[in-house]
Amino acid sequence: MQLQNIRLFNKLAIALILFGFVLLIGHELELYLPDLEVWIQELGAFAPLAFILLFVILTPLFVSVDALCFAAGLLFPLGAGEFYIILATYLSAALIFFLGRYLLRDRVLTFLAEHKWFSGLNAVSNGNEFKLMFLLRLTPLPFAMLSYAFSVTQVRFRLYLAATSGILIYNGSLVYFGYTAKHLSGLISGVTPQSGVSYPMLALGLVISLAVLVYVAKIAGKTVKQLGLKD
Repeated sequence: MQLQNIRLFNKLAIALILFGFVLLIGHELELYLPDLEVWIQELGAFAPLAFILLFVILTPLFVSVDALCFAAGLLFPLGAGEFYIILATYLSAALIFFLGRYLLRDRVLTFLAEHKWFSGLNAVSNGNEFKLMFLLRLTPLPFAMLSYAFSVTQVRFRLYLAATSGILIYNGSLVYFGYTAKHLSGLISGVTPQSGVSYPMLALGLVISLAVLVYVAKIAGKTVKQLGLKD
């Protein structure tokens, strides 16, 4: 019983630290957010297209997907930000697949040969392609690196793209974190609450998102080990 209480305390402590971290990020970004929002407003109807294009171009170059998803939550309404990230995620995944399979195949294979974990993907994926790819997308492994690794296996493009949906849980949560950080930073600076925004609900959603991410990653990690991909 005491051991369970210790574990519960540790989980709560981690959640509180992450919650505080989001608040801190929101407070710091408040200095730059007005300029970003002005830039988005100036683009008008082309703002979503520009953001999606930026995401698709930068992701194959190993620019952090986390930062781009977080930025979507800062710059757009929540529903719109989630939609743009879903679209951008599938488009960038498709681009990386064709780059890795047809244009950069030799370079990708050379890189993977130096990393035993990634080079073992093809050996264990036989018969479990979709399940393995989907579960790996639930883990915090780098999006671009994992996509390149998948691209040089025997997996079919349709199966690969369908399994990419696994990362939407993670990416969608990051959009929500950005959206939450933007609005909760108003509490720190004393800004009047915005119409239609419930801060208690934002905080609750943040805690739930963190809990879901931790749980899903834990389950995915266990299942991946069972499939044979061990460190």
